[in-house]
Amino acid sequence: MVMAMSFEKLWQKISPWLGPLGRAYSFLICTRNMAYERGLLKSHEVPAKVISVGNLSLGGEGKTPLVIWLAEFLKTHGIKAAIVTRGYRGRIKGPVLAGNHGKVLFPTEDIGDEAVLLSLKTKIPVIVARDRVAGAHLAIEKTGAEVVILDDGFQHLRLQRDLDLVLMAPGRDPFKEKVFPAGYLREPWPALKRASAFIITKSLPEHLEAQKLAEKLKNLGKPIFWSPFESENPYKLKDFWQGEKKAIKKGREKAIAFCGLARPEMFFKTAEKFFSLAQKIPFEDHVKYDQAKINYLLAQKERASASVFVTTEKDAVKLKKFVQALEPCYLLPIEAKPEEALERFILEGLKNNEAPR
Repeated sequence: MVMAMSFEKLWQKISPWLGPLGRAYSFLICTRNMAYERGLLKSHEVPAKVISVGNLSLGGEGKTPLVIWLAEFLKTHGIKAAIVTRGYRGRIKGPVLAGNHGKVLFPTEDIGDEAVLLSLKTKIPVIVARDRVAGAHLAIEKTGAEVVILDDGFQHLRLQRDLDLVLMAPGRDPFKEKVFPAGYLREPWPALKRASAFIITKSLPEHLEAQKLAEKLKNLGKPIFWSPFESENPYKLKDFWQGEKKAIKKGREKAIAFCGLARPEMFFKTAEKFFSLAQKIPFEDHVKYDQAKINYLLAQKERASASVFVTTEKDAVKLKKFVQALEPCYLLPIEAKPEEALERFILEGLKNNEAPR
């Protein structure tokens, strides 16, 4: 039994009875979207290109690895970019410059785990802002950004964008799933018509579930690209905050794997390539680690006679003060590896005044 999963398990049990609330929320979202379409609510333009990376579901599609890849891709093409993110579960509303040149300027508790990870991994300016329009203006004025990467921006219609990239991971059918709180969708599936392109993540084209998803998405008449995720060799948690990370060779140490992800299945599957997993512990997405959770992990390690822990880089940003307690603990880096066709699509979209449709 994992104490941190109680809320999600409770929600899964009661969600079939939340249909009326889901329909009410769906109606409100559709009304809001229509207001933007008809100009009743204003969508703001900023003096820079905007690329939104988002999804239709509550999470688990792999936005963070894709945003990191996009930042690196733009950097290699000499394009000055900045990331604007909400700073989910952080205390600061912003807009603030949360990180730059790989230096994090606020504690994780203030700006959220994703903002910290994006700052450390991309080394480009990261702006935290609940108001994304204000965040985009700050990115342009303070950092000279030519392109604003809007993290998790598909539903944030107040900010106009040049490219609207929507991530989809196989495993859930958006055309059958219900809207929150009755299901996992943030808005009804017809919202996908707003997308510039779809990116199917965490899978290769030859996988059957991915093929089924791609076939359904084709009916929307938008480009579809593939971005499988690949893992690098694990490295020590204590090296995470250092510039140099010493990767270990593939071994079969007995490990306790834990993470706080919306859809942890891929992490656990990947971890099994490097370790002999004695136990898999999925906490809730964006979990906040405290001494009680660390004690729980240590107890499970002792009970299973495991020798190491393994977790994700996203979790690592919240484990700085527990490094010694968890030693030895390894991190499993995950990278997005999109096809070259997506690169060409993005560059073409940035050249045009309007994104290719």
